[in-house]
Amino acid sequence: MSLAESSNPTEQAPKIPPARLLLRLALVVAIVFATYYSMDPYWKRVSTWNLADNDDAMRVLQVRDWLAGQAWFDVSQHRLTAHPVSNIHWSRIADLPLALTMLITNLIFGVAWGEKIAVFITPMWLGVIYVILGTKASVALGGQKAFLPGIFLITCAPAVLSYFLPGRVDHHGLQLIFLATALWGLVAGRPIMAAMSGIAITLGIGVGLEALPLQIVLIGWVALRWALRGEAVKSETRWFALSLGLGLAICFIATVPAAKWSASVNDAIGRGHVVLGLLGGLLLALATFLPTYKLGPKGGIAARLGLLVIIGAIVLSGIFIFPELIVPPYAQVDPLLRRLWLNNVSEAAPLMRAKLSVVLAFALFPILAGIASIVAVLWAKDKERDLWILAALTIFVSAGLAVFWQGRTAGLATTVSGIMTAALVGKLIEHVNLKTALMVMLIANPVIPGFVGSRVAKYFEPKNTKFATGGGAGCYTERAFSGLKVQSPGLVVAPIDTGARILLTTSHRVLAGPYHRNNQGNLAAYRLFLAKPDEAKNMAKELGASYVAVCNKSAEVAILSRESPKGLMAELRDGRIPAWLTPIEKPKGSDVQAYKVNLD
Repeated sequence: MSLAESSNPTEQAPKIPPARLLLRLALVVAIVFATYYSMDPYWKRVSTWNLADNDDAMRVLQVRDWLAGQAWFDVSQHRLTAHPVSNIHWSRIADLPLALTMLITNLIFGVAWGEKIAVFITPMWLGVIYVILGTKASVALGGQKAFLPGIFLITCAPAVLSYFLPGRVDHHGLQLIFLATALWGLVAGRPIMAAMSGIAITLGIGVGLEALPLQIVLIGWVALRWALRGEAVKSETRWFALSLGLGLAICFIATVPAAKWSASVNDAIGRGHVVLGLLGGLLLALATFLPTYKLGPKGGIAARLGLLVIIGAIVLSGIFIFPELIVPPYAQVDPLLRRLWLNNVSEAAPLMRAKLSVVLAFALFPILAGIASIVAVLWAKDKERDLWILAALTIFVSAGLAVFWQGRTAGLATTVSGIMTAALVGKLIEHVNLKTALMVMLIANPVIPGFVGSRVAKYFEPKNTKFATGGGAGCYTERAFSGLKVQSPGLVVAPIDTGARILLTTSHRVLAGPYHRNNQGNLAAYRLFLAKPDEAKNMAKELGASYVAVCNKSAEVAILSRESPKGLMAELRDGRIPAWLTPIEKPKGSDVQAYKVNLD
């Protein structure tokens, strides 16, 4: 066929056989229906404000208030107590994704529906970014063969997936994105990528300090690698150190008001983190300019290690200037609140205290991935071994944090494990064989050993009691608080776990909320519920309370009633309502009983 004939515009395109066309149409319809049926339950939850976590509800409030005119630097929740206006230590950085989406959806759908649509879709587009960055990190370490294993291992882990489901607008998903970015930057092996890693760590610290121990491991690895490799990694180390130090300073200035720069803060980015981070970053960057390579291989290593010891000593001595850095973040919580509330918050407890099914679901994959990373360390050579040492360190440290410190860090451990295991599988495919790679992937993955094992273990475990933390949908949704919503705005005294939900669904103020900085308000609410009814009346008057609200299916009802059998909470639970409280009609489908306070 000639060129003229092949480019004839009248030439007919080959027809698709009717059977194949029908098959394609059926496939499209099946995908549409599968998407609808998988997403519909989540939309029903979001559309009724039945969000998975209190922090998701509070994130919506933070963004709603910001878009309504609250200042960038003011991250206080002005309707959460008056003791004083409660700064809940959150960062505007974590507000940005939801705010960006909400600006668009509010403009298109109006505020009422725009907020809910934004809350529904924001975690999903963040999840796409997370998968892309995690896969990039796997490919950078394990080669192109790690691409498909990366997609599977990064997307199928329950400990990670839960943070990107519709409605999950808390900051944990963003933390995982910054961690994946930091790892990608370090294993990519280029100065510009190392700088990106330093910026990602900076932003992660700006969002919250849950990942700080793991971020310190990454920083320490960069410094030690420079000490051992010297000239070969000089540029990467320099750019990483500069971006980290300067980034922390910029992040601090951009998110913390000048009036709070001198505040002693240990639960969010504060003066100590910035000063010591900036100092350490600049000193390490300056050290890379010294010609230690002229001392020879052994002399150069000794000189660089000596410099690191000096830099470390200078940075660590800052603890004497900023002692708040070694104070536990929950140290300010009153002992009563710690015993009755904080010790019952599952995500703040180590996984070692959880049921076997939970441990298997969230900790088994990182443990298996850690073992695999040790094999990779023994297998790798020279500079590549450095990267697998980083893999092993980050996996074991993050897994240790989840098992022995706080269960909420399981997402960090799973992120690192997915990236590194996918890279190892890619290496095995390329350098060994597909069969060996598949065997490793079959053993070290988040689905078969962990998820399936947890389901089997759960079958043999005792069932939960009728009380659950928060109490379920009857304690969460718009309907649950609709009776309270139509009342005149006032101060509601309610258990800690319902505070954020009341703020989200009504115009009232609340005394208590699940935030450790709200120590005074939380303690006042608990003392009122623990007091005998006559004493509670006087407390309510002093507080200026307008309403009392209790969800009888909440675990807090059982805890407070058990603590004080003759207290107000126990009386309300048993239906003995004091004369100074008037019940408000409870809507159908609500487990929340609200009362109007009558103190005249």
